[in-house]
Amino acid sequence: MSLNFREILRGSYFCVDAQDAVRVCEVQLDIRMPRSHVDRRRAHATMAGSATFDGLCAGAPLVGSLVFDLRRPRRITYEFTFQADDGRSLRFQGAKHPSLLRPLFTSTTLGGTIFDGTTAIAMARLNFDLRRDLVTFLQSLAREAEAG
Repeated sequence: MSLNFREILRGSYFCVDAQDAVRVCEVQLDIRMPRSHVDRRRAHATMAGSATFDGLCAGAPLVGSLVFDLRRPRRITYEFTFQADDGRSLRFQGAKHPSLLRPLFTSTTLGGTIFDGTTAIAMARLNFDLRRDLVTFLQSLAREAEAG
């Protein structure tokens, strides 16, 4: 069995060469975590979806991976690639750091960096809005039998 769900993250970002120009962003992720990719320390998932970074891309398809580190230090790592409106291939790398001391904030806040090749071009902070998107998230939860 695999676990499937949709996560919508919204927030803001700024380019490293124009830090005063903060812009909005939204990432919609359809995540699939096969049971065969889960062990005691780590769970691996694949993702697809779309990314909108105002002034950079609008609804660009994305593909990537998600890694849940289940042992300390706990971390949920996001990495995906997408294409900018000008044709550049960009990569997002970020992580959530769940903590029992601040469970809501740390499990709903994703900080990350956008790279063009190996050069960091932007910093982003995305949030999962519990009031706005929790119902959509819960409705998207589904288990699916794995092929084979």
